[in-house]
Amino acid sequence: MAIAPSQVYILFPESAPRLFADVSRPLSDRSSASRLTPAALLVAALALGLLGVWLIDDLADLRGSPAWFPVWLHSITEVFSITVAVLVFAVAWHSNHSQSRSNPLLGCAFLAIALLDLAHLLSYKGMPDFVTPASPEKAIGFWLVARLFTAAALLLVAIRWSNRQAGRSRLGLLVASLATVALTLYLKLYQPQIWPRTFIEGQGLTAFKIAVEWLLIALLGIAAARFWYLRNADLPYDARGMLAATLISILSELCFTFYGNVNSFYSLLGHIYKIISYCFIYQVVFVASIRAPYERLSQEMNERQAAERQVEFLAFHDSLTGLPNQSLLKDRTRQALSRTQRKGGLIAMLFLDVDDFKLINDALGHGQGDALLRAMARRLESLIPESATPSRSGGDEFVILLADLEDTDAVANRVQQILAGLEEPFVIAGERLQISVSLGAAVAPGDAEDFAGLLRNAEMAMYRAKASGRRTWRYYDVEMDSEMQQRLQMINDLRQAVGNQELVLYYQPQIDLRSNAIIAVEALIRWQHPSRGLVPPDQFIPLAEDSGLIVSIGAWTLDEACRQMARWRTEGAEIACVAVNISAVQLYQGDLESAVTGALKRHALPASCLELELTESSLIRNTTQVLEKLDRLKRLGVRLSIDDFGTGYSSLAYLQRLAVDMLKIDRTFVQNLHAADGVAIVSAIIQMATALGLQTLAEGVEDQLTGEALQALGCDFAQGYHYARPCPAANLALGNGGRNFA
Repeated sequence: MAIAPSQVYILFPESAPRLFADVSRPLSDRSSASRLTPAALLVAALALGLLGVWLIDDLADLRGSPAWFPVWLHSITEVFSITVAVLVFAVAWHSNHSQSRSNPLLGCAFLAIALLDLAHLLSYKGMPDFVTPASPEKAIGFWLVARLFTAAALLLVAIRWSNRQAGRSRLGLLVASLATVALTLYLKLYQPQIWPRTFIEGQGLTAFKIAVEWLLIALLGIAAARFWYLRNADLPYDARGMLAATLISILSELCFTFYGNVNSFYSLLGHIYKIISYCFIYQVVFVASIRAPYERLSQEMNERQAAERQVEFLAFHDSLTGLPNQSLLKDRTRQALSRTQRKGGLIAMLFLDVDDFKLINDALGHGQGDALLRAMARRLESLIPESATPSRSGGDEFVILLADLEDTDAVANRVQQILAGLEEPFVIAGERLQISVSLGAAVAPGDAEDFAGLLRNAEMAMYRAKASGRRTWRYYDVEMDSEMQQRLQMINDLRQAVGNQELVLYYQPQIDLRSNAIIAVEALIRWQHPSRGLVPPDQFIPLAEDSGLIVSIGAWTLDEACRQMARWRTEGAEIACVAVNISAVQLYQGDLESAVTGALKRHALPASCLELELTESSLIRNTTQVLEKLDRLKRLGVRLSIDDFGTGYSSLAYLQRLAVDMLKIDRTFVQNLHAADGVAIVSAIIQMATALGLQTLAEGVEDQLTGEALQALGCDFAQGYHYARPCPAANLALGNGGRNFA
């Protein structure tokens, strides 16, 4: 909104919109402006214009001619000035807020200026009598007092326009301004003899008048210097606009030091400059008092509307990925089911879970885990049609609604596309991550008739896929209901197993292939369920990992194995150590070092009597984190081994950096030892371990020929059913010196 546009356009029809472009910009934009603004260019142009009129000799007749500023034109300019001054008073008076404490001062000053300019207009030579006859002397007197008000007001604003200083009483300022005007009127109209002479007809301005003009210029110069200092400050008003107004007022006063005739061109130029200065002041007051607050209000309203839109968006979308949440998915599922009932066809709900996402989170950090989920969301959106609805259920779980399908083949085709698309590596923070997902699918009509049923059945199918080895998918079938109930019951029972002392350790001997003596034992956990009997680890360990119980179960296993090992040492059994399996979850989530230290200390067991078996896949998740943790464990004095070696993707360079003592050759290679390629693989592992200074142990040895072949290849140790099956500690005959299997 431009101020007083019709008035400004009278003088500058082309430049008026640009004239105030700077002072009407937002304060934040003005404070950082470094280029010449339209206001600065205007001030420079006005100064050059005045300088040209003053210096160019050919314009001497122009400067001295009395025809340039007749009474009627003077009246127009003064009416214009008075109008703008009254507008400044009106806006400043009615904008009484804490950020504009100097507004009342400026407003009351401009009310006085308007009244004095009116008196000046009525006293101008050629006007009718205003109490006393009009004369240049009388008009100049009112003029000088008005200009003193202008200079004083601008100076006080420049010095005092600060939130740290309290504003004066508005009513007091108003009374003081009106009283000063009344006193000036009385003295000028009824006591003219006390006023010094300011103008002598035929001679021009007196020394007193010129001195007062230079005093005004000095006061305005101080104000201008202050506004220049504040030009880039964060103020509730535009210091640049006030600077322009002050500089133009100085140019106006300079005009009134030059003229020798009240109707000269200098007088006209001075009045025009005064009007422009008033317009700048009005614009600054208007922007600071009215426009800026409305702009702030508008900005606050826009921010509030944006916040409301954000709240509305978050009510139906996931905050991390931006995908629809379960509320929106539920609504779209209802719509899709309704269309299916009317038009036929199928809908399918797909439930995806990222395999081993906890390990990714723990190894790479939650920040990169979140980045992976966002990247997965974008990938899923690109893999499904527009009619489908992808959503994030929570954690690393995603649910996709496929609508308007013709048959189950369409479901299978889409699932295969999704799985294949997610197999492509993700680049997160410059690192390539390859993931796999387990996916379950439920179809309606058939598997369920509502959202809750579809979601539950798709989730059960997903768990079936995980139980089937992960990295695959399964359709829902009715048998999964009972399996899910069993799963939930198993997890609930497992939570109570430690407290109920249902967990037990079995021990399997590890044999030195050179002496055939037992040199160590591996602790293998079993669950003695009160109703199910002995539950093997492959049935409950995955449940423990998924439910987070593996950390507490692992801590119990460490403690119990150390207790038993300490007892064997007391009994004189000469075995080197007990080996305990450590899951990947324990390695990354649990406080493994504290658990190990605590178990050793409680049972007074030397650290060398404990061996920790870590799977190869868990060791390659995060090189830096793994190396640091393994180094700390190694400094404790415990032995470290890599279990199921050969099933992961360890490189030779990586193995060199790991502080491990032994490689356990996976049973799949050992059982294939009688084939040519099997011999080559086992031989290569043994030779590599020897080169790295590591010992080797073969798992799953089930016959004597395999043991002899391993010994011939240079393998150090072996374990398997050929030597002994896992059994409770009480059933394991160790004796002094250990049992010999020769």
